[in-house]
Amino acid sequence: MFSIELYFLPFFLISSATDTGAQNVITESTGDSVFLPCYSPFNLSDEVYFKWIKSGGQIFCNYRIQNKNISNLNCESRFKVNTDPFGLILPDVKSSDAGVYNCSVSRLIPPPILEDFTAVILQVKVPVALVVKQMNSSNASCIHLLCSLEGLSPEQVNFTWSQESVVVHRHNNSNITIMNSTLRLCKPDWNDGDTFTCQASYSSNHTLYNNSITVNANITESISRLIIVGSSIGACLGLVFIIALSIVCYKRKKKANSTGSIVFTNKIYENFNDLTPRPSFQPSARLNTTTNPRRSPRGTVQSQREECIYEN
Repeated sequence: MFSIELYFLPFFLISSATDTGAQNVITESTGDSVFLPCYSPFNLSDEVYFKWIKSGGQIFCNYRIQNKNISNLNCESRFKVNTDPFGLILPDVKSSDAGVYNCSVSRLIPPPILEDFTAVILQVKVPVALVVKQMNSSNASCIHLLCSLEGLSPEQVNFTWSQESVVVHRHNNSNITIMNSTLRLCKPDWNDGDTFTCQASYSSNHTLYNNSITVNANITESISRLIIVGSSIGACLGLVFIIALSIVCYKRKKKANSTGSIVFTNKIYENFNDLTPRPSFQPSARLNTTTNPRRSPRGTVQSQREECIYEN
């Protein structure tokens, strides 16, 4: 992959540095930490007001220092105030951090108010690279490729896609803020193992950047499998939930029905053998018993009264 290093700093930013006061030019690479100095001609016992402005922007940091004690701090979270020497620490430098930083110092106490300033020019080295990636696709028969030109200031970039040296797509980008291009193809326009090449033409310096990628169908197929497996698992869990909910509802309904009525299963035995007919009864009236004759061992006939069993 073709790669060079450029200093990412528009020339108009460099020219915006003031012509008086102290000036510094600092060069750092992306990802490094940088110290932005701010010189103060005043004594440590003086109360000094520091104010930082980046060219083309507003105040992003201001504070007061007296005897190395910081007060009234109001700075963006990325910047850390340093008191020895005076200045700011900026970690994890990005290409967008390049520019001219103006620091003004004002002595408030003792009067009269005196001012001084420092201009710091920050240049950021960014490796230029044309990156081609195969993105995830929900359709196993299609591929999605992304080509990005990184490390350059936004300019018009024209992209050309080719498959096995045959041009398949041209992207003339009129939007200078977009430095990438996408390619989507579905079968039969591609096969597993095909090589695609992205070419980017950078209009600022008329430089061509090229990079290639070999597509792999396993990526899209694995995504499709994950979607199918996830859908199946979700359906099974839903079915199990419905069955469990039905069982719980059935048990609650059964319990409610069982508590709604009372059933007695005690058995009451009545033996009518001890009952004797009373003379007051009418001759035609008969007890709710029947008499069955039976023979005794001696041959005499005896009467046997039946027992009634009631279940309550």
